[in-house]
This record gives sequence, C-alpha cells and structure tokens, in this order.
Amino acid sequence: MLEIMEGSNVIDPNDFIAWLVTQPNARGTLYLEYVAKHYVSFMKNTPPKLDIVLPSNEREIFACETIHNFEKLRTILTNAPNYKELNEKGHNSFSAGMQCYHRYLVSKSTKEINNSLQFTMANYSGKSTDNLISEEFTAIELVLESRYVNGFRLDIIELGRLRRFVLEYYDIELKLSDYELTEIVKSCGTLFEGKIYIVTKETKAKIKQIVEDYFADGAKVIFYDEFYAKNEYWLFEASVVSVEMLIELFRLLFQELKFMETYFGYLSTSINTVLVSEIFRVWGDDILLNYGQISERLQYIPLDRIKFTLGQNTVFIWNSVGVFTHKGKIDVNEIERAIVREAARNECDKHRYISMTDLPLDEFAERNHELSQTAIHNAAYIVYLADDYDKRGKIITRKGEIIDALMIMREYCRSLDRVTLDELLDFEKELTGESHRWIPIQAGYDIMVRIDENTYLAERYFNFDTENIDNALEHFVHGEYIPLRTVTTFAIFPNCGQAWNLFLLESYVRRFSRSFRFDSASVNNKNAGCIVRKHSKLDYNGILIDAIAKSELSLSDENAVADFLVNNGYRGSRQKAKLADLIRQAKKIRR
Repeated sequence: MLEIMEGSNVIDPNDFIAWLVTQPNARGTLYLEYVAKHYVSFMKNTPPKLDIVLPSNEREIFACETIHNFEKLRTILTNAPNYKELNEKGHNSFSAGMQCYHRYLVSKSTKEINNSLQFTMANYSGKSTDNLISEEFTAIELVLESRYVNGFRLDIIELGRLRRFVLEYYDIELKLSDYELTEIVKSCGTLFEGKIYIVTKETKAKIKQIVEDYFADGAKVIFYDEFYAKNEYWLFEASVVSVEMLIELFRLLFQELKFMETYFGYLSTSINTVLVSEIFRVWGDDILLNYGQISERLQYIPLDRIKFTLGQNTVFIWNSVGVFTHKGKIDVNEIERAIVREAARNECDKHRYISMTDLPLDEFAERNHELSQTAIHNAAYIVYLADDYDKRGKIITRKGEIIDALMIMREYCRSLDRVTLDELLDFEKELTGESHRWIPIQAGYDIMVRIDENTYLAERYFNFDTENIDNALEHFVHGEYIPLRTVTTFAIFPNCGQAWNLFLLESYVRRFSRSFRFDSASVNNKNAGCIVRKHSKLDYNGILIDAIAKSELSLSDENAVADFLVNNGYRGSRQKAKLADLIRQAKKIRR
C-alpha cells in the first residue's frame, strides 16, 4: 500500500473516505474502506509524478474545494504524457479515485448550496424557504435549458445575463451572491471544456426510454461508447457533449443497475463473459451468422468487441470470412463420437498423429451440410476430440505431444524414392489445410537430394565423393564464403550419379560436405544463399554486412544495396527488412 503524502488540503481526505464508504460502487455494493484509502493514496502520490509544468502545491487534488477547480486540475493531470502509463500501472486506481472525488464534490456542493439558500432566502423574503428555493432553482434551470443550449460559460458576464433573464422571464430578482449562483448553475449541469451544459428533462426522458426499450427486448448490457456513437447526432445537440456526461446521466437515471468501466446493465462480470452471453442470447435459430447480423442484434455492443469475441472463444466456430456458427448448433452423434475417437487413437498409436482429412467424418459433414469444410473439421474437433487431443491446422495429436507439419513431412520423405515439390506442397496442404512453401522445401532438403527446381530423389541414388567435391569447391571459395550462384561450371566436379546443377550443389553442401555449410535467409527456389566455410564464425547477417562493406556501392542508397544483394545471389528478393541495420553495420566496417 502506498503511504499517503501530507500536504495543505482544503478537503480532509478522511471526510472523503467517510463519504465514499456510504456510496454504491459499480457492482451495486458499498465501497470498502480499504478501497477508499487505496484511491486516496493514488490521488495523493500520482500527481507529483506527472510530467506537467505545474508547481507541486498546485497539483493537490484535495486542495480543490469546488467542482470547477477540480475539473480544471483533472484536465491538466490527465493530459500529462505519462498519465496513461502511471494510471495503468496502478490498475486505473488514480482515474477511479478522481471520478469518485467528482461525485463527492457534487454531493458536498449540493448540500452546502441548500444550506446557504435556506439562510439567504429566509433573510430577504417573507415567503417560506422551501418555496423560495424551489422557485429560484426552477427559474434558473428553465433559463439555462432555454437560453444556454450550447453551454453556460462560467464568468461574470454570463452570470449577469442569467440574472437579467430570470428577472425578465419570471419576475424573480436573484439576490444570491455570484458564488452561490455559480454553484447552483454547476449543480444544474455538467462541466465540459469550461462550460456548464444543461440537459433538459425531455432529453433525460428520451435517454431513459431508449435504454428501457433496449433492455425490455432482453438485452443485459449497454456499452457507453457505442450508445453515444449511435446517438451522437441528437445527444450532442441536446447538450450531452461527451461520453463522460452520458455516463453521469446513466448513473442518475438508472441507479438500480450495475455500472462497470466500459458498460452498464444487469451484469457485472468480465467483458468476455458478458459478450459470450449476449451473443448466445441473440443467435436464435440460425446456424450461421455474420458480423453484421450479430451487430444488428446487439445494437449497443461495439462491432470490434464482437469480432474479437468470436475469434478468441472456441465455442464459436469460424465458417468463412466473417461468418461463424457455435458449438450448440452442431449436430452430434454419440456413436459417431466413439468411431472418430477410435480412429484418432489408432492412428496416433501408429504414427503419433492423424490429419483431420483422414477421420471418418462423411456422415458428420452430411448432417451439418450448412458448414464449410473448414468449419466441419473445426467443429468435429471441438465436439469429439478437444478434451484429449491438440489440433494444429489439420494435424491432430494427443495432448502434450510435440509434433508439427515439418516433422511429419520429414517422415513422409523418408518413405519415398522420388517426389516432386508440387506433390510435397499438395501433401502439406492436405495435412494442414494451408500452404507454407518453406515447409515442403525444407523437408525435401533435410531428407532427400534436390536435383532440379521441382524434383527430389532419395539419398541412395547418389554417390558423393566428398573429398574431391570439396576440393572442387576450393577452386571457387577463395575467402570465407561465396554466393552459390557464382559457381557457373561443374566440369571439375566428379560424377555423383546425377547431372550437377545449382540445386544439386546446394543439397550437397547442406548435408554432405565436410568443409562447407550452406547459409541463406530462407529456403527458396532461386538458388539464393551462400556456400560458407564451416570454420567461419560469420552468421548469415554477418555475411551480408561483410559483402556490402566490401562492395563499391554508395551506402546511402538503399535501393542500390537491395539490388546488389539480389543480383549477386545473396538474397532471393529485394526485401527491405533489416536492410537499414545491415547498411549501418557495413558503414562501421568501412571506417
């Protein structure tokens, strides 16, 4: 717990704490004393840490006795560049405390004004005090509503105009002091950017009716931002000029509901739980729904939150772009469950994995014919296998089993004499449902020997004379490395069972050479990469930096450097990723 710093306070923090523990929190229960003290700690200790040009003695929140002064200070504090960081570090305790302090000042101000008016009215009129207060307030409020729809600026000129309007319209001469009148005006509205905005009874009634109608249809929550966004066109004209003002009105109009940081209503649980519950509530009899359809049924929940919830919760199943179903809409069969699980168990016993495409799901797909092939696989996994098996793409393994597409494709290659790259690509897509070219190419290089752009052969079809092949490479590699493509003739290479070319040479260097290794940014079909002496300590970035530094290029031209790396076989594309850093390192070597 942070220690509360001492300072020159007009408001006693203990009075604020005593008041706060009598107030309901967002969950409808009273604030606990330790929570109130926690807020006070952050309200005392955070302002001195904010990066603002304001003396420390002018940053004290408890030195603010009026709402006007507090709101001016809060605006300065919350605009500090490090405000968000400090507030989030304290789990938003600072902002929550300031919001509670605002409510405290409103309560305190209203009580003091009533006491002051009771005394003032009794001194200058023979009417009953209650009637006088009622007449004063009513007249002031009506003038504010009718004449100040664009806000009331708190200054002497506007106070004078307000007095004249009240006298002119209602024949009431306000004998209140400027301070008393100012505090009454503040109590009638909400301060925003230096003005008091007055919300009419009609506007409050309209807000109340919209909310009640929405909840009457079964909705449980309303998100503040979304409500304001959907109704901003009339709320702003009705002097509800910010979401913060709207939240205060919600609190006033619906005191029996639960208020959370981003929403209010009948629920007070995590946002994820709320969203899942609300999406399920409106799904109805449809098998498939898209983002737009769900958003139409959840008018006051932001679309981005709906999308995130659908994508992150396994109870919702992706069918196609922007279209989902959910677990409860899947037609399952217990006999089929047993058959599918037995197939998974048998294959995992034999091979440690099974592809979704090899499971007996024909009848499942027929019963759930509205779903896409991807949704069929995902749904079958969720309802039949998720408790005991993991799924990566289309690969199903027992939970905790470490296996991936590259491992499976390596095993597949070990069983082959000859395979084309196209066939490996097809196998990988069938296995995972996706196409990652690097996986089939890498698997082929790891297990087999590549003899051309599209063909791999089993190792047993080759007879590599490593000593003489490495000696032949010595004729080309005069330093620590050379780009593969600088080998332009194979006349001095001994016969190995297949005609030499760059693909075959790359395979040899990758797996069989005793003196050299092969380095590249990634496996590719462009013979991009380098033959490197095994004793060299250069990694691939080091090779690129060294090559750039030794070139005659102007290192101020990124495009020229990118062209150099591609044209000389160091890279397969003109990608700019990390290029600036490579050039910076090359400049150091040139010095």
